[in-house]
Amino acid sequence: MATTRLGDVGWAFENVDAQGKFYCFHYGATDVPGTNQPAMVPAQRSFWTEKCFTLPELTKAMSTKRPDRPGYDEVKVFPVLDANPDAALQLAQRLAEARNNSPDPLEETRQVLTAYGVKGLIPSRSFSAPFLWYNILPGRSVSIRRLSIHLFEMKADANTERPISLEEMEMEIRRVAERVSPVRSVGECFVTRVPSGFLVAINIAVDPQMPVVEGRRVADRVAEAVRALNPNIRHLFVQVLPDEKLF
Repeated sequence: MATTRLGDVGWAFENVDAQGKFYCFHYGATDVPGTNQPAMVPAQRSFWTEKCFTLPELTKAMSTKRPDRPGYDEVKVFPVLDANPDAALQLAQRLAEARNNSPDPLEETRQVLTAYGVKGLIPSRSFSAPFLWYNILPGRSVSIRRLSIHLFEMKADANTERPISLEEMEMEIRRVAERVSPVRSVGECFVTRVPSGFLVAINIAVDPQMPVVEGRRVADRVAEAVRALNPNIRHLFVQVLPDEKLF
């Protein structure tokens, strides 16, 4: 019997000075080598971090598969207004020195990006596969080889930013909620503007045999995912119903 990792997640960020002037890129990951080892063999933690000075170098380094690490094929970009690269680098150094043989790659990725200043990253607990956590993060997934084009498009969009409509917000909330396992479907979804942002109420369907306690955990995960979608969601209500009572 062999273990199989369903996807791998790494991180990368810009190192900028107090005035926002670019210096270099830092990137890395916590990998779990030996996925073809028997299941009873403990996984060994392998944390690595490197730096480069150009976007083409970053793209090549992260997308190239090596014997000791995977090649990444997609990226999500998180704009950060108040970046703190020093905090992220210090945390990366501590993780590199840690001697923990029970790796949690998703949590370490989340910690590094959060230290840098990324807001609203969903806690990685309860996700059985890395790609499930990655897919539910806000932002659009694009090919890593299109990273430079994607960054250019983001900067262009920032100059012509328009307010999101309630219909667009509802569609995004439904999409995010439906991706949370084990949500079966999404029923009514109410979105309205309030003075401080948005108010959201949503019904989700689960297995009728699911215990109430587990249903509450699912509701908490949906709430975390929806809040991460937009920092202006101020009030959020998630109701869990058996599948046959949703409609």
